Amino acid sequence: MTTKDIAEKLCEHCHNHSEAQALEELYAEDAVSVEPMAPEGQSPVSEGRDAIKGKHDWWAANFEVHSADLEGPFINGDRFSVIFEIDATDKGSGQRWKAKEVALYEVENGKIARESFFMMPMG
Repeated sequence: MTTKDIAEKLCEHCHNHSEAQALEELYAEDAVSVEPMAPEGQSPVSEGRDAIKGKHDWWAANFEVHSADLEGPFINGDRFSVIFEIDATDKGSGQRWKAKEVALYEVENGKIARESFFMMPMG
C-alpha cells in the first residue's frame, strides 16, 4: 500500500471505531507511539504494536468519549498527519475536557512505523 492508501485506511478505521483492526493491518510490529502526556507512572513512548494496543485499551478503560472527529489525512511523501478533536470524561475523576491534537504518522516499508501526537488543550 502507498502512504496515501494507509492514511485513508487509518482515517476510515477511526471513523468506524475499528482502531484495533487498524493496528493489525497498518502498523509495523515494532511501531513506536509518542504521546504528549503519559498516564502517571507510564512512559510517553510505547514501543511495539502490543504496547500501542495496551495504550488504546488503557484509554478505553479510563475515558468516556462523548464525541470525536478528525480532519485529514494530510500527506507529505512518506508521512501524513491527521487532526483529531475529542470531548471526553475521565472516568476516575469525572472531569470532562476537550482537546485537539495533531497526529504525525511515518510510513516505512508499507506500514506505519511511528506516530507522534501534539496536543492543544481546549479546556
